[in-house]
Amino acid sequence: MKLLRTIVAVLVAYLVAYVCPPTAPVQLAGVIVLPVVVIFAVLFGVLVFVAVDRRERLKEAVAIELNKMRRIYHLGKNLGTAPHLRGWFTDLHGFVYDYLGGFEKYDLSEYDKGNALFRRIAYHVYTVPDLREVKEQVLYTELLAATALVSDARQRIVTLHKNGFTKSHWFEFLVMFLVFVATVVAGTADQALSRFASANILATGAILAMFFVEHDAFTKDEDRELAKEYVKDIARLELRRG
Repeated sequence: MKLLRTIVAVLVAYLVAYVCPPTAPVQLAGVIVLPVVVIFAVLFGVLVFVAVDRRERLKEAVAIELNKMRRIYHLGKNLGTAPHLRGWFTDLHGFVYDYLGGFEKYDLSEYDKGNALFRRIAYHVYTVPDLREVKEQVLYTELLAATALVSDARQRIVTLHKNGFTKSHWFEFLVMFLVFVATVVAGTADQALSRFASANILATGAILAMFFVEHDAFTKDEDRELAKEYVKDIARLELRRG
């Protein structure tokens, strides 16, 4: 599908370059187009970098959350070896299972649905019974730190997932792209080489614009794939209930 869209974009770019009547004198064609190409290349490059970086940071936050969630489980399991903490760990086991298993029902676009389930984990950690040994106190300190890191990662996931372009940003992006196209067309001379250069410039601009659009927001399939990582942790932690 992406390949088809790319081919269509290139064909449209060539069509625009060869159909629109040339308006620039041959000697001025390069003078008009070159500065615009440089400016918009920088702008498009920055936008693409921001979009890709946001996606990578979100995936990193998901990885951190899952890593620390496993840490919470293992620390809780170690604490649960003490007879007076076994019941507490049994409840923690169930809460972690419910939180991770919830992503079988919803994906990352509905991430907020897991808020109440995570709060159960956090509150349960905070209400651990009396710690009687130094080992238990050390494990609990690490457990609190892991819980705080999960909470921080969750906040970053929410922010990064929703922090894409707004409607006003998209309007500005569209205007910018149309100005780019209009300037390149206006700077095309009635010469085969000039038309060919303009067609390639427009095609490159269209491909970059499409790449940015695709990477600014997560698709439903991508949200589902990220949600599957949470469900996979159930198997990694052997949390399946009998």
